[in-house]
Amino acid sequence: MNSEPFHLPKPWVIAHRGDSGEYPENTMASFRNALEIGADWIELDIIHSSDSKIVVIHDDTLDRTTDKKGEVKLLPYGSIAQADAGSWKDPKFKGEKIPTLWEVWDLVKSKNIGLNVEIKSGAYEEIPIETPIEQELIDYTKKNSLFHKTLFSSFCWDSLVRLRELSIEARLGILIGDETSSWMDALELGFRLNAFSLNLSAKGLDKETVSKIQNEGFKVLVYTLNSEEELKFGIDLGVDGIFTNYPSRMRSLLT
Repeated sequence: MNSEPFHLPKPWVIAHRGDSGEYPENTMASFRNALEIGADWIELDIIHSSDSKIVVIHDDTLDRTTDKKGEVKLLPYGSIAQADAGSWKDPKFKGEKIPTLWEVWDLVKSKNIGLNVEIKSGAYEEIPIETPIEQELIDYTKKNSLFHKTLFSSFCWDSLVRLRELSIEARLGILIGDETSSWMDALELGFRLNAFSLNLSAKGLDKETVSKIQNEGFKVLVYTLNSEEELKFGIDLGVDGIFTNYPSRMRSLLT
């Protein structure tokens, strides 16, 4: 297999929060299984704990996906690490922990898979702390020579601006959603930041729009398609990658 995830044939199978349809999202079990079933990419979400550890979790709070409660950025990682992040999905996953980003990177950095690191909007510090999360990400990626297999994305476009200020090598994906401006505005930002991709919802998307974005030099990655019907729709659009909770289902449609 080509060890350069950015050069894999499209559409990429992007395991959304890991193999999250079958395993508890954003856990090591979910990421390991995404590797096992041959996903091209793993997507995960990050935010800081109160003691500035980079925590892999989607929500701002522990409430939905663990047996604990509380706002992640107000809790130290020692407390967060004690939470059970598996039982809510199924009792057989009891004891799954919320990992740090470094644990996930250690798992995947020697494997033939890409990592899409989504910086949650809550991780952005308008007045930067001593070492803002973007600086930590760039420092680690540079030190470990991982730019060739890492895509940074965020709905917080200011975070992407900061990443670009820190590195010309970082590949950036501009996330577009209900709280952001349109894909046309994202296109303008894409030119300014020399971004890699526009990451947007497949809802309401058509082949013409996909082609317009691609013709401007950007990849199109769409979220989150899960049923066979949805996945076939995404594949038919001609996009470059699909975020899915069921990567094995998508892989089977492509083989």
